[in-house]
Amino acid sequence: MPSSTGLDRLVRKEVSLGAIREKPVPQNHIGLKYVPWKDVESDDVVFQYIKGGLQEGLAPARAEDAEAELAQKDELAYGSGRAAVIDWSLKDKYAPSDVSRFRDALLIQQEINGTLTSLNFNMVGRTVEDFQARLARHDALRRRKLDNRIEWLIMTGLFVGSIAYNDGKIKFTVNYGRPGDQTAVTPASGLWNTTTCDPIGDLLAVQDLHYTRYGVRPKRGIISQKAVNSLWKSSRFLAAVGVPVVGGTPSSPLDPNYLGLAGYNPQGALAIVSQATGIQFEIYDAVYQTRAIGSATRVNNRFTDERDVLLLPDMGDLADIDDTELGFGKTLTAPHPEGNWQPGYYEWEDETKDPWGHVRGTGVKAFPVLPYMEYTETLRVLP
Repeated sequence: MPSSTGLDRLVRKEVSLGAIREKPVPQNHIGLKYVPWKDVESDDVVFQYIKGGLQEGLAPARAEDAEAELAQKDELAYGSGRAAVIDWSLKDKYAPSDVSRFRDALLIQQEINGTLTSLNFNMVGRTVEDFQARLARHDALRRRKLDNRIEWLIMTGLFVGSIAYNDGKIKFTVNYGRPGDQTAVTPASGLWNTTTCDPIGDLLAVQDLHYTRYGVRPKRGIISQKAVNSLWKSSRFLAAVGVPVVGGTPSSPLDPNYLGLAGYNPQGALAIVSQATGIQFEIYDAVYQTRAIGSATRVNNRFTDERDVLLLPDMGDLADIDDTELGFGKTLTAPHPEGNWQPGYYEWEDETKDPWGHVRGTGVKAFPVLPYMEYTETLRVLP
């Protein structure tokens, strides 16, 4: 979390080194659970800051070489622990008038405390508190955008199989090497919002394919609530709970949505799927918000495509194939000088250009590496 220290630095004008150290995961983010942090001693690519993107819900990239190779599908590269990371960062600038007003109010409060009237003291105290709250609010927002960016990187890599970034200034593409016939595949029985679909049969077919190709069966999955809601409309689930089905169509005049049968609901259908296939699904629908410059409308952007179901390998099976520190994948994070050369999030403050102005920033050098993406698959289950 952003450090509570440093408020007096506005008066003393000292440079902060690494007030942010921890790497907590936001409650509605799950990416680091599947691709956890891994500290590395150095990074292959050093990036320079590129300004912009402050209206977005994600942190912008900063790169020295837009064509730099950020990840390789190469056994030698991964085996040697070669890591490629990106520096993601944001900053807030406080004008000299903001700093001077806070500084004067702080000095008045500290030096003349007890001699002011109650009204004036409350006004001075409120000025100090308002500016401190503003700093804390901006610190939290910068951190949130960085957390969103890490989640976007991980989920884009897992669901799409590659990461394509282009903000108009920096452009790069990282391909993690998942076969094309394992990405956004239409299920064999058809889309899962039809009464004739066979989700269990589709998942068993994927497991058989992966075991034939790699000797590893998918046993974990990430799915949207919308995809879960479509499962129980299948005639197979209706028949499983005792609704007469003729020719793939329920013969009962009752609407299945209102049957009220025990276990007959989206979660019940998902439980049946998990029991039959051994795949443990996690429902995930997290979003980040963006707002266009000049607009008051905020737009929710998903980290994943709600039409897709992601299937991941069983970690126990994978351990028999790979015993490296990377395992299925890691989010590599490298040291930064402003973080006292420690990996993870870091903080900086800059007061050298204008002795009365003030700049605060937050950043992290991090990028996901996924060496076993061929053991994953996405099914495009909804239109």
